[in-house]
Amino acid sequence: MSGVALSNQEIAAIFQEMADLSQIAGGNPHRIRAFRRTARVLDTLPEPIPVLLGRGGLDRLPGIGEGSVVRIKQILRTGTCDEHRALRAKLPSGLREMLEVKGLGASTVRRLWQHLKVASLEQLEWACRTGQVAKLPRMGEKTTERILKGIADHRIRIGRLPYIRSRRMGERLVEQLADHPEVQRCQLTGSVRRGRATIGDLDVLVASDHGLAVASRFVTLPEVEQILVQGEGRASVRLTSGQQCDLRVVTEATWGAGLHYFTGSQLHNIAVRARALKQRGLKVSDKGIFVRDTENLVDPGTTEEAIFAAAALPWIPPELRENTGEIEEAAAGRLPRLVEASDLRGDLHCHTLASDGTGTAEAMARAAAALGHAYLAITDHTHSLSVARGLDEARLLAQQQHLREVEQRVGQLRVLSGTEVDILPDGRLDLDHDVLRGLDWVVASVHSAMNQSGAEITDRLIAAMRTGVVDCIGHPTGRRLDQRAGAELDLERLLEEARRLGVAVELNGNPYRMDLPDVDVRRAKQLGVPVCINTDAHSPEHLARREFGLVTARRGWLEPGDVLNCQPWSVIADRRRDRLRRQGFTVAVSRPEPRAYDEPTAPQPSPHWPEELSPAPSTEPPPAKDDGGVDALAERLVAPLDDELRQRVDDWLRNGGDDELEEALGRQGMPMQVAFVLLSS
Repeated sequence: MSGVALSNQEIAAIFQEMADLSQIAGGNPHRIRAFRRTARVLDTLPEPIPVLLGRGGLDRLPGIGEGSVVRIKQILRTGTCDEHRALRAKLPSGLREMLEVKGLGASTVRRLWQHLKVASLEQLEWACRTGQVAKLPRMGEKTTERILKGIADHRIRIGRLPYIRSRRMGERLVEQLADHPEVQRCQLTGSVRRGRATIGDLDVLVASDHGLAVASRFVTLPEVEQILVQGEGRASVRLTSGQQCDLRVVTEATWGAGLHYFTGSQLHNIAVRARALKQRGLKVSDKGIFVRDTENLVDPGTTEEAIFAAAALPWIPPELRENTGEIEEAAAGRLPRLVEASDLRGDLHCHTLASDGTGTAEAMARAAAALGHAYLAITDHTHSLSVARGLDEARLLAQQQHLREVEQRVGQLRVLSGTEVDILPDGRLDLDHDVLRGLDWVVASVHSAMNQSGAEITDRLIAAMRTGVVDCIGHPTGRRLDQRAGAELDLERLLEEARRLGVAVELNGNPYRMDLPDVDVRRAKQLGVPVCINTDAHSPEHLARREFGLVTARRGWLEPGDVLNCQPWSVIADRRRDRLRRQGFTVAVSRPEPRAYDEPTAPQPSPHWPEELSPAPSTEPPPAKDDGGVDALAERLVAPLDDELRQRVDDWLRNGGDDELEEALGRQGMPMQVAFVLLSS
């Protein structure tokens, strides 16, 4: 079926939005539940929707009716459907933006719209600060505070989307333009090419001799929501993602000049142009290289190398082009040899079915071996993270023996026994230290009390390092590019202590983390603190997704020698033994008797790679039946559930419609995932 290339999750998101907008508009409850049920089914399909549709299997799935199939076909053809368009036209667009704020679901937005006529984030913030929201039934001061915090977090990323979402949208545009007969070359430029963690506008460069035809095709793509500018060889549009996208058309002869100019950054381009004038008396632009005084064309700039040569410079990798020293280092012949995927020898952070992963330890090991890894550390969560089915000491020790057996069966790499131990709010580690130092590798991370100050979280991280049993601090700032900013750490103090104690810091390659940020990665390099580039994989397929960590590492100027897992495992193991000895520990430790290891067979969907999941279901304030509120209900959602609550969770999973329960579950993570974990415990 030709049309719009949408993932299952993107189609599910359209049904989720139709459910939310219908609920805000006071639509039919049965239809709202049907939309949500369809979204959940589509999100978890094992095959692409067009494949199922092609062999006639989609309408046989439970929860997918004939009407849903019709809408899905329309979405695949056009990127939307009639009902979706009608709902968007019926309600103010600001209500959709309100739904993007964490903690605001459709019921809350409907109540604000009905009672206060709040239709934008600005109006909502004003209503919160003037006490109007707190006066609404079942809202109150605490809810108002949570809403204000959600608005603040949302504004950190407003107008900017995570790199992965922007790149996917851009690649979709490029793929469609590349099919045009008049297009010779087509590429994403701008911030995406430079690898920034969040992206504002998208930039697409095309080589063609028919700029008007290309621009005309561009503005008719299904992803275009509004045309802002259209002309000969250029166009600007507003995309359905909310981003602006600028198209520029150049000739094949000036491709390199255009590629350099539209990749940026602006400050980098200014510095290159100034150097070309000073060193060679040449004027550089997106149209080529000219003699400054006569405007005579010297070189059309077919390649980027020609542009840099005009400034007496070697080619500079796009990730470095921020005017933060790359011009001076290039001129002196000191550009770093940036780390590449082929330099990585292993992965030191991944999860299995034992906690919140979706693959067995053996499946993870075989996937790592297929990538050419020499080692893989299995680092499942620990027991305080109950939502992730974390391991206690006995389960961890049993897993350790199991991993030895896996290593023998796979035979192509070292399978390391590790853990991602939780750092508790007071800085203590979640597991017995004797057990931890008997492992091969220990990552320590913060997953709770994220509302602490930056100084408090810095203290927690340092306290964990000072135990002597921690090898690496995982995703140090805790940022989520789709949800929240990272903690404002005292980075200098943290890195100085890491260097003193011989602890590495992680560059977590989860596409919604990319944490440490690039600037902090560069500072770690400057201070001599080794960095681990890990995928934080939660499935065998995730292990191959190294590009998100690598692009951040390259923006942080990392070379292979700066990256711990570019070293052989023997070097890393010696480093761990030396640190333990300096702390006065013996490497061999006495351990409690492990119990028999029974690896789970049912996957626990991970909230850590949300591009594979649907948008978080609505998290609503409690309805009128409130018998203690969401806070009280959230406190009861601890395994094992009592019979009454277990039945309520089961009913919600099957039928939806329990907004109070949905918000309480959402306090612990993705509501559906939390529910599945609680019912399986």
